[in-house]
Amino acid sequence: MFVIGDYVMHNGHGLCIILDQIHNDSLNNDFYKLQTIHNKMSIMMPCDKANSFLRPILTKQNLTKAISDSVVLSSEYMKDNKERKIKFQQLITSNNITDTIQLLKMLYHLIEDKKLEKKTLGSFDTQFLQQAEKKLFNETAIVLNMNLEDAKNYIYERLKAQPVRS
Repeated sequence: MFVIGDYVMHNGHGLCIILDQIHNDSLNNDFYKLQTIHNKMSIMMPCDKANSFLRPILTKQNLTKAISDSVVLSSEYMKDNKERKIKFQQLITSNNITDTIQLLKMLYHLIEDKKLEKKTLGSFDTQFLQQAEKKLFNETAIVLNMNLEDAKNYIYERLKAQPVRS
């Protein structure tokens, strides 16, 4: 399914690279050895469970389409902290690019609302923002062959420039 050198998105750890495929005779199972891009952490993933946790990175065409199509995604977020936390957790772990973009749009909208109230994001909103940006910025940088700062600016400009739809 995946080969050594492939970039993949892990639903919990973000962008990773496949370093090796290892056969463990004692467990009679094959494993992928992954390394996260953002902090160089090693992960062992059973090959037979890879489809549940990993997806190939997007093509340039699919990534740019997902970003341009995001204009139709709502940026409305839930005011209730408990409901919002549950929804954000579902979006961040889905490993679907559209869900990651929707989460970022909601968080950017929440940031703007908090600024009007002269407040800042709460801790769990900030954690979701950091996770979603890390996932999207890293994948964008690899797919569009740009550095991380350019990927950040690329995404930020496109998501912030779109009209707010509720």
